[in-house]
Amino acid sequence: MPANTPISDDTRTALVCDGSVERQGAAQGALEDLGYSVQIAESPDDVSDKLKYGQYDVVYLHDNFGGGNSENNEVLEIIQSMPISARRKTFVVLAGTNYATFDHMAAFSESVNIVIKEADMPEIKTILKKSIPTNYLFYKVYNEILRESGRA
Repeated sequence: MPANTPISDDTRTALVCDGSVERQGAAQGALEDLGYSVQIAESPDDVSDKLKYGQYDVVYLHDNFGGGNSENNEVLEIIQSMPISARRKTFVVLAGTNYATFDHMAAFSESVNIVIKEADMPEIKTILKKSIPTNYLFYKVYNEILRESGRA
């Protein structure tokens, strides 16, 4: 799907933020195989605009996107500052060389749902296929209570 194609309300959406064409293609292919309509971010400013005006079910981010690194990434800062009501609806994947795949403490410290070691990118579809439904189940009851109480 072209980057500027409008998205309908019932489409599951994903945003890929990675400057490497190879990793970008792996993430995009995996997400499309899992049924997501994927948009590619061109820059941190592009991500800011896309997140400001749209909601994504999944955001995949490599920690060096936009010239950042694991300690200083502009896009990660944008995601971390999102309102909790929007953030809770977005599954955030952070990839990089300094992470161990499925390291829950690293994910927690970065305020993301999962971290992936860059070397594990060939397995990204399997990783996402396992972790996204687990996250959905984790928040299912919480989200139902919010809906029933009129706060979602």
